[in-house]
Amino acid sequence: MRHSRNALLAATTLVALSTLAQAQQCPTLPPVEVTPPLPVPSGTADTGPVLRPTPTVPTPRLIPAGEIAASPALRRITSTGAKVYEIGNHVMNHGLQGVYAVNGDIFRVFYLTPDGQALIGGVLWEQDGHNVTRDTIAPIKGAIPTVTITAGKTAAGQNGTSVDGRILSPEQVRRVAQANIGLEGRDGLPRLTMVIDPLCPWSIRALNTLEPFVARGQIQLALLPIAINDHENGNASTPAATALLSAVPYEMQATWQKIIDLHHVADDMPRTDEAALHLQQNMAVANAIGVPGTPTFIWRDKAGATHVTEGLPGDVEQLIRELGR
Repeated sequence: MRHSRNALLAATTLVALSTLAQAQQCPTLPPVEVTPPLPVPSGTADTGPVLRPTPTVPTPRLIPAGEIAASPALRRITSTGAKVYEIGNHVMNHGLQGVYAVNGDIFRVFYLTPDGQALIGGVLWEQDGHNVTRDTIAPIKGAIPTVTITAGKTAAGQNGTSVDGRILSPEQVRRVAQANIGLEGRDGLPRLTMVIDPLCPWSIRALNTLEPFVARGQIQLALLPIAINDHENGNASTPAATALLSAVPYEMQATWQKIIDLHHVADDMPRTDEAALHLQQNMAVANAIGVPGTPTFIWRDKAGATHVTEGLPGDVEQLIRELGR
């Protein structure tokens, strides 16, 4: 079909297509720089985002209650108090319905599957690199994302993520050094940093894969918690990540293992205000380096360059061999 050849939906939040199910990451949404909404003139009702029509893109349409009621996926989004707008049209969106969800000054973009049952969150790119999502949200003041996305993977290449990934700039390396992390393994070993959502099944699978390398003294594993799956797990990721960041660095992995065993954070696990701040700082770091999902790996090679690898590589042993100190 034309749609599958010419469009790529990056950073999916709910994998509903078999070709995307091979990414082996719990995807995040692109970071955004939100412009504060304009003041509402006195005597004028607050109707949500300030819209400015353009000659080439349809003005976003507030999705009526009847359409929301007919779609389980839209009902889930609006259950948190968000307003939802249709962006673009089925032709521009390659057969999908674009949805802009806004709650206060926070927004996300989703694409609704034709049956109304599933949502795919992220950015829609055409084959020639054209960003469809940017076009369709342009009429919404303050909604243009400021993010650099690396080239998308093909379906055939997603099963085995390459080891090399992309190289971080010195400024991005500096930002990573400001992150709040947990540690497992001896100091002085080659360090592999893993960006995780503690309730992401791919993050958990990656931990299980890497544990033997830690036990054999080959690497030190650094855990960098973020929370990206709240919309999928009933807002359970944020308290779980906060609990990890409330632990001292060398106890973070043990805390995570307890959460894995319970499938959620225990009520008696400490969650401090300082840890909540650290989580926000980690989210900012992830945004700054363009983390597309969890797990994402940050590592230094023997020449001193710092790489980002998206998802667990097909050849983990090769990655371990390439780590520098």
